Amino acid sequence: MEAKIFESEHQINYYECDASQQLTISMLVNIMMQASGEQSHELGVGDEALAEKGLAWIVLQYTVDIKQIPTAHQKITITTQALSYNKLFCYREFNVYDETGQLCVTAKSTFALLDIEKRKMVRIQDEVVAPFKAPFSKRLIRTPKPEKVKEEQSTESEYRVRYLDIDTNLHVNNSKYLDWSIDTLDYEFLTTHKLTHLTIKFEKEVYYGHQIKSQMSLLENETGQFISAHRIMTGDVVNSEASMTWEKIEKESNR
Repeated sequence: MEAKIFESEHQINYYECDASQQLTISMLVNIMMQASGEQSHELGVGDEALAEKGLAWIVLQYTVDIKQIPTAHQKITITTQALSYNKLFCYREFNVYDETGQLCVTAKSTFALLDIEKRKMVRIQDEVVAPFKAPFSKRLIRTPKPEKVKEEQSTESEYRVRYLDIDTNLHVNNSKYLDWSIDTLDYEFLTTHKLTHLTIKFEKEVYYGHQIKSQMSLLENETGQFISAHRIMTGDVVNSEASMTWEKIEKESNR
């Protein structure tokens, strides 16, 4: 049995991009999540069908590798498929291609089912995942753990969770964690470096009105790459951890 592959196209709008006209990482994640949602809806197990069961999908972790970030006005193609599932988790893959068919981004994610009323994870129901034709496997897929924030070298910013930060699951949308994390890096760094890898893990939900702390430490490794470690906290509770790999943007010579 081969898992179904879903394909979707998206025209990148200027308001999905940053100051350099590149698609922001939070918008990239939103577009990929939209594609997975479209597949679920097409197969009859979309958000509405799950809500009738008192359930919703939540993202626990994802890793993203970026070869080339798409830019404003480009048309991209997103493919996605459910790779496998077990009693508690469902694993999904994404690929993003540019107009020439060049692979730009690959990502893998871990999903779980949430009991909306109890706000607890529940066992994966066979009838929910059967339409995707993903195989059942007892094996847990181990994903890389994010780097830890170095306390002695960390910086911190605070934010209040706004109404527009929450989604239909009534908690903060996972893309907002990325905005809060990246905002701890300064303008000079963000305009001279490009993101090549991201790992983020979600631990506890954040809700409307919460006051969150976004913490970050930045280190250069032996290959000249920069690794930023990120942590989102409410009080003493760790809500998410992430690490990002950055490379310096090479300027073109004026020959």
